[in-house]
Amino acid sequence: MQEFEEDYYAILGVEPQATLEEIRAAYIALAKKLHPDRFPNEPEKKIQAQAEFAKVTRAHEVIADVERRAEYDAFRKLLKERQAMVTVQGTPQVGTAEAQAQAAVLTEATKLKWAERHLARADEMFRKQKNHEAETAVKEALRLIPTDPRFHNKLAEIYLARGWKTLANTEIQTVLRLDPKNHDAKMLDMKLKSLTRQDSGTGPKKPSGKTEKKGFLDQIKEMLTKKI
Repeated sequence: MQEFEEDYYAILGVEPQATLEEIRAAYIALAKKLHPDRFPNEPEKKIQAQAEFAKVTRAHEVIADVERRAEYDAFRKLLKERQAMVTVQGTPQVGTAEAQAQAAVLTEATKLKWAERHLARADEMFRKQKNHEAETAVKEALRLIPTDPRFHNKLAEIYLARGWKTLANTEIQTVLRLDPKNHDAKMLDMKLKSLTRQDSGTGPKKPSGKTEKKGFLDQIKEMLTKKI
């Protein structure tokens, strides 16, 4: 929840009611001022600029996107309400523990709601073969709920589509640690191993010496029937 404590509007120097045009203009101005390439011969200033540029870029990525901005605003509002319930002028309120518990439940429910919206967007982008957008969306879901196997499986699927096998394996193994019997993770693991064998040239070969390409279902059947 730490990132929701950052005031992205203040970082960009705009009001919470700012229009998308105002947000974009503020970002462009700051990007020109803070871009690390402005300090090619000044290592210390370049490092500082990189850190500031990253903060500005992150702020812009969130509040320049309508859905992510709504999520950010909703969480910021919840955090303020929770803080108000916990303390009034430095004095704990009566029923603080109950108020905190209610706020925590509300926050978790809101996190799940937004995470599933991000997953739905990831599915949509993936179907359209917009893998970068799909990756960004599912990472937003994971940022909210890091332990949901669905989000890790989707990210692994996206990584496989992009040819990033090592990253895909990391996500698959994360799911299998969370849920050793997860069916989707096991299927993705089989697909990954099949692709790895093809790339290494150890799969069945045609007379020409090229690796024979089999359908994914055929590969799975072969793996399941293969004697250990």
